[in-house]
Amino acid sequence: MVSCGNSSADADKETKIDAVSQSQPQTTTQPVTNSEPEDKETEESESANSENQEEETQLANNTTTRENNKSKNKPVKQLQVGTVTELVNGDLLCYATLVDDKGTPHNVGASFEICADSAKYLNKKVRVSYEIASVNDCESAEPCGKTRKESIITKMDVIDEKSSEKSSTDSQNQAKNSDSQTLSNGEWTITIGNSDSWTGVNGTGNLSYKGCDAKGKCLNLTGGKVVCRDGKCLTGWANGDYTYVLEQPMSEDSNNSSEETTLTVRKGDNEILKATGFKSVPAN
Repeated sequence: MVSCGNSSADADKETKIDAVSQSQPQTTTQPVTNSEPEDKETEESESANSENQEEETQLANNTTTRENNKSKNKPVKQLQVGTVTELVNGDLLCYATLVDDKGTPHNVGASFEICADSAKYLNKKVRVSYEIASVNDCESAEPCGKTRKESIITKMDVIDEKSSEKSSTDSQNQAKNSDSQTLSNGEWTITIGNSDSWTGVNGTGNLSYKGCDAKGKCLNLTGGKVVCRDGKCLTGWANGDYTYVLEQPMSEDSNNSSEETTLTVRKGDNEILKATGFKSVPAN
């Protein structure tokens, strides 16, 4: 009987314990994380990126500024030669339009004296000179006390194209004539060219030969070699079985040497022509 009572008391005690256990809130253990350092690192990273972007932007702006300054400071190449197509008097300057050799028009300020002589320059090819002048910087021709420095045309020289072309042609002909010689005896006219190809060493040279008869029938040869000895110079050309030999005395007097010039033409060992009595004549 005693043991039965004890069992009832124990049962009541267990019931109370279970009730207390069920009434207490359950807690779940979770790992504690510290988010504050991560947020701080993110902010620092974003700040650093922002600063880098600002530095890169500033560097790019500085570079652009330097390039623009270089472009502004770079001297502008002024037109030196052109054809005058228009001269107009303005309030502040004479305004000239010149066209270069490529057909590009250039609008350039000039002194009023240039416009005053417009008939002299219009549609002419000119060479121009510039000067730095003080130009009225007002809105009209009336003086306002303001000026600016500007490079303007102060002189035009008309280029005579015909004279220029003639001078160039004369120079070319002179150079050509100094390297060539034309001889004639009335029946045969011979022009020897490329004389400068002879170095002074016997058996060298690449002289040209043009021989024409009285009817205008001509023969052109190249590869002439020169041999000088015993007071005479012989220049020879080969044309198949034919050889052409021009014999001239070594003399500084071209008239005497031309009169003593002999042209000999051979076919094989046979002499078929021997012409003399040559005189120097102007080249065609």
